[in-house]
Amino acid sequence: MASLTTYPSRPSSRWARPWTREWLADKARTMLTRRLSGPMGLHGARMSHAWAYALATLSWVICMLRQSPCRQALPSDSPDRFGWMCYSDITALFFSRGQGTGAVPYFGMNWEYPVLTGYFATIAGGISQIFGAVLNPSADGQQVLNNANIYFAVNAVGLFLCLLWLVASILKIAPNYPVLAMVVAISPAIWTTGLINWDLLVVALTAAGLASWVRDKPMTAGLWWGLAIAAKFYPLVIVGALAVLCVRPDAWRTRATLKAWLKMAAVAVVTWVVVNLPVMVTNMTGWQYFYNFNYASRQADLGSFWYALSLAGIHMGSAASIWSRVIMLLGYVGLALLIYFAPKTPTAPQIAYLAVTVMIVGNLVYSPQYVLWVLPLIVLARPKVLDLTIFTVSELIYFAVIWMYLRQDNLTLGIPAAPWTGPGAAPIPWIYVLAILLRIAATIWVMTRVARDCLSKAPPAQRAEEAVPLPATPVLAAASPVSASPPLATS
Repeated sequence: MASLTTYPSRPSSRWARPWTREWLADKARTMLTRRLSGPMGLHGARMSHAWAYALATLSWVICMLRQSPCRQALPSDSPDRFGWMCYSDITALFFSRGQGTGAVPYFGMNWEYPVLTGYFATIAGGISQIFGAVLNPSADGQQVLNNANIYFAVNAVGLFLCLLWLVASILKIAPNYPVLAMVVAISPAIWTTGLINWDLLVVALTAAGLASWVRDKPMTAGLWWGLAIAAKFYPLVIVGALAVLCVRPDAWRTRATLKAWLKMAAVAVVTWVVVNLPVMVTNMTGWQYFYNFNYASRQADLGSFWYALSLAGIHMGSAASIWSRVIMLLGYVGLALLIYFAPKTPTAPQIAYLAVTVMIVGNLVYSPQYVLWVLPLIVLARPKVLDLTIFTVSELIYFAVIWMYLRQDNLTLGIPAAPWTGPGAAPIPWIYVLAILLRIAATIWVMTRVARDCLSKAPPAQRAEEAVPLPATPVLAAASPVSASPPLATS
């Protein structure tokens, strides 16, 4: 009797193989992933995880070496932080806000970050004292500088642990594809922006929440996402976007997804309140500063589309804030419709990626380290060489150009001031404006690709090594770890 399953016959000779670009790319990808990340026996899994952590460590060494030109040994030194592209908010705020002489975030100093980030900075300051920092008002200039170097080193260790945690979460989200964790671990985004700010803390917490969600642990996801929102606000849009899953017809029939989301949201709210309450009770003014600084009075700022318009002579003033909200609102309406009407339920990383990038495109500011918010999400949502390359190149160009702009280099391309900018106006820094637009265009490009994946009616991959398993229970079936196509394919 013939077998029920038929397989294509092997070519009669090696010259009969399809030597096409697609075949060669698939062969290279298969060899890479099998060498570094499979097959997934026990030994293979352990080695793959070790590779991912080793690459993360290498990335952090590169990041630290990049920061070395900005290490200041004497008060008379003046490193060119913009020229070396090694500026960091960690030390800048330490000097400017009085941390070097004992001030604590929210108490005795303004702090424009949510509470958990302030706790992280405060704990780093306390640990710094164990290693010799003297944080008191009588500290002289050299002592404050020594304090800053110790403080920066402590923060670097803490953020390195966050990077390892991020890699561990990616390994949990896509256990059959550890190469995705390796892509995150060795990304140039880590080398360039890992130590600009404390963003790796919230990125690690967000990834941990995503890992719990796709593994059918909504309450644990709520814990991590509540902490993440207490560190930076952007994970809130992920939680909100996932709520649309509850009203899809396939989920509404059983209410299981709704129950899971409500559990997650309840835990997130309680966690956020517990973290914020101590500062809210003891210093409401200090607690409110973050919200006033970022939402009540912020105008178009660095990196945003609205800032590019202002540099090009199109000044919108307070209208930029209104248009920013309108663009984001329309984007989230579109995302909700996409999630609801998609032929097959979008994956959690796809939803998270689109939710975060809608905010990034429409926001009033884009700091270079925001690339870290997107990095793990794009690798999970659209693990394709072309899209990852476009994303990485556009972000690297923007990273280089923003420091040139802040250094006040000549970025005008030799073009005189535009006539619409008015008499006496300075020439437009076209290189910086174009870098902003390039980054936004690259983001929108990948967004359309992810949206196309969500709307595709194509059946899932048939090959066993390409199929990505769904969660064991149907509750969070919407949150399949990654798309069904193989990682690092060419298109």
